Amino acid sequence: MTTPNAQPPVQTIVQRILGLFLCAIIIFVVLRNFGGQTASLIADGVTVLVLAILAPRATGSGRAFVLIAIGLVIYALAMPSAPDGIIKAALDRASFIIAFFCALATLRHAANLSPAVTRAAVFLSSQPPGRRYNALTIGVQIFALVLNYGAISLLGGMSRSSAMKEPDQEIRDIRLRRMLQAVHRGFAASVCWSPLSFAMVISISIIPGADLRSILLPAIVSAAILVGVGWALDTMFKPRLTGGKTAAPPDRAAASDVKSLWPLLGLLAAICLPSFALELVLGLPLSMAVLIVVPSISAIWLFLDGAATQRFAHLSEHAKAFCFNDLPSFRNEIILLSMAGFIGSLAGALLAPVVAASGLDLSALPVWVILMIPIIVIPVTGQLGMNPILCVSLFGPLLPEPSVIGVAPTAMVLSLTAGWAMSAVTSPFTASVMLIARLGDVKPSQVSFQWNGLFTLAAGAALTVWVMCWM
Repeated sequence: MTTPNAQPPVQTIVQRILGLFLCAIIIFVVLRNFGGQTASLIADGVTVLVLAILAPRATGSGRAFVLIAIGLVIYALAMPSAPDGIIKAALDRASFIIAFFCALATLRHAANLSPAVTRAAVFLSSQPPGRRYNALTIGVQIFALVLNYGAISLLGGMSRSSAMKEPDQEIRDIRLRRMLQAVHRGFAASVCWSPLSFAMVISISIIPGADLRSILLPAIVSAAILVGVGWALDTMFKPRLTGGKTAAPPDRAAASDVKSLWPLLGLLAAICLPSFALELVLGLPLSMAVLIVVPSISAIWLFLDGAATQRFAHLSEHAKAFCFNDLPSFRNEIILLSMAGFIGSLAGALLAPVVAASGLDLSALPVWVILMIPIIVIPVTGQLGMNPILCVSLFGPLLPEPSVIGVAPTAMVLSLTAGWAMSAVTSPFTASVMLIARLGDVKPSQVSFQWNGLFTLAAGAALTVWVMCWM
């Protein structure tokens, strides 16, 4: 029993401070894009404080990333020839990644409370075998806009529940694998085009002259290639059942509930249209527009979900829950993502003069080789446990500028996002592979190589041809 004057537990105080700091990072990252040098310094300063709070609680790779980052900072400070401002630029990258992740998390919080989202997931997972693969692989891309990796958890979980209703073990195993493959590959396709994915945002920020408006349609073609290759392989290598078995029919009522998708499509429009409008009117980068629009849409969503007479109270309650419960619970993701961006940015800046001094000139390579490098390097380094954010932040700036080698910036971005998508289905260390492995009761390496090995080779080759079309 506690007394009225008792102090809150230490953990609660830390959570509240951490939640307020993370919200502050979103605000000041947005403000610095309006020319606020003070806002930039505050955003970076609060980022350092957040990382200082989280670092002692980091485990495994998170702790290793923190130690590597500290080592790079010490090296940069001790190196008299280090380029000016590289630590500040790396902190800018880290603070942006934290802000972007936390802004997207607001949408996840609202979506998790919505019955409409669950209805749409049930509709997709209940489709008959003839159209189930395409329904899942396309549908998960819309869910990924709202839930990010949560799309795999939701649709993958629904797929598992649907498959488990099948009484025959052989049919159940085949159905579960095919449905999880569709969800996984669809999520990888979303990496290629989603304006809310780190792959698109970071790739555009690295390549000079790149902007989403010119890249979006070609990027959607990249996603369509992944969907098409996956569907073709699923159809060609469909397992044959033994003994003339037949699968139980799906839930017809759920499978015909097409209207359940309308709320998601409306949400997609509510995010994209204002974001593009802010980009056009205010000249903001689209990623910054997203930082403004997404939390606003989430707040409106929560407000409207409340009872008519208690909407402000409902919004306030969930804002507190998000700030003080949800955000602090993402400590591992925040450490890993921000440190990957910081290390990649700082190490890349330190490495660039060394590469230049060595006489290595990547621009001397044939253009087709340069465009192939990310498609190969990103998934290969993923096998070594390198996060795609770290890989792209580190090696992306070392690539020649598009204007130097005579290609459009679109070609370089398509190459980076293609490599990122391939890493999402092949690296046993990525969250997407580990989630699918857990849902399928298999090892991550089995998902990477047995489930997606042929798909990766075929899709990688098809994406390479598509990227070469932009030479």
